[in-house]
Amino acid sequence: MKLVVANDIGNSETKMIVNDTLIKQPSVVKRLLSKPNVMETNVEKNIANLLDELIVHVTSNAIKRSGLYFIGKRANMTADKVENMNIKLGNKSKHDIPVLMTLSMLAARSVQLAYQENQELPPSISVDVSMTTAIPASEYSADQARYLEGRFTSNDHVVIVYVGETPVTVTLHFQTVKVTQEGIPALYALLESENEILKNYNEHYKKQAVPKDFANKRILHVDIGDGTTEYIYTVGMNPVTDVCSGEKRGVGHATEEATQLLKEEVGGFLNLNRQQFMNIFRDPSHHLHDLAVRFMQEARYSQAQRILEDIQEKYSDIAGNVDVIAVYGGGSIQFKEELYEELLDFANTVHCEVLWIPEKYAVDMNVNGLHVINQKILFKQHA
Repeated sequence: MKLVVANDIGNSETKMIVNDTLIKQPSVVKRLLSKPNVMETNVEKNIANLLDELIVHVTSNAIKRSGLYFIGKRANMTADKVENMNIKLGNKSKHDIPVLMTLSMLAARSVQLAYQENQELPPSISVDVSMTTAIPASEYSADQARYLEGRFTSNDHVVIVYVGETPVTVTLHFQTVKVTQEGIPALYALLESENEILKNYNEHYKKQAVPKDFANKRILHVDIGDGTTEYIYTVGMNPVTDVCSGEKRGVGHATEEATQLLKEEVGGFLNLNRQQFMNIFRDPSHHLHDLAVRFMQEARYSQAQRILEDIQEKYSDIAGNVDVIAVYGGGSIQFKEELYEELLDFANTVHCEVLWIPEKYAVDMNVNGLHVINQKILFKQHA
């Protein structure tokens, strides 16, 4: 089996386009001492729900300790001993969670594809993988990129995926891995997108622009994520790496602050992580939803102000050579109320424009851009 993969290893969520299918999981894992009992025995149901109920045993030299894990949504069902990315420390290229998420999700998707093709579970699968991914500009260097690439390519990785009670052994061989810096793939996503991505821009500036119009612009990209906000400066299709940077700002930092406020409000009788807080925040039926919304609003404001100051400083550092400030990422949705109008005022003052990517496209800009890079540049023969 051959897979071509665009892999956006986010602090909050891991998003992949595997061949042409998008899959997502919360970036959380839980190490297990023994495999839990499984009640469902219907193979088709287990295959359909495999990513949501993911139990794997990973053996790999790329991680500190091989072992048995709940992955993603299944790990997030409990608060006890769940591991997620430490957004204060960063260092994504050296962390084990991105590797565990990547290996587990690819192995599970391989099992699903094998079952779809043969309508039965094979005992084992061998998979050749060609993959692109990205790390924050605040961490990016050629050495760090090569280090992460080597974690995948230096050895094969064995993942036992449990489909109900049935184990399927998946051997992953990474033929090619390319690591770039976050923010750059989004430019490719923009240029290859449909015209609707410019809806906010065209309405505000009374234009009829199309995505290709941005191919030769000087753009300051503001990619607001969970653990970092990336400030990427591109001239045409080329990043100016000397002025690309990232700061530890984002939804995760606001969420951690809001989570702490919620814990204090209920007397400390609450044990939850960032992803679980967001589940409460998004669920109007949850009895703590209103409190979560209020505390998140308070935390968002301070983060948004810091991001605005970063943009203003970055604009000054580039000496005003900016045509467009492009804002996207999951945080652009969360922070729009606090940030959008103030950013428009700033841009108007300095005579540049704001391209605020609509919610429909904002979250998947990097993974879609990586997919474009795969299809148009790196792995055209597979497209």
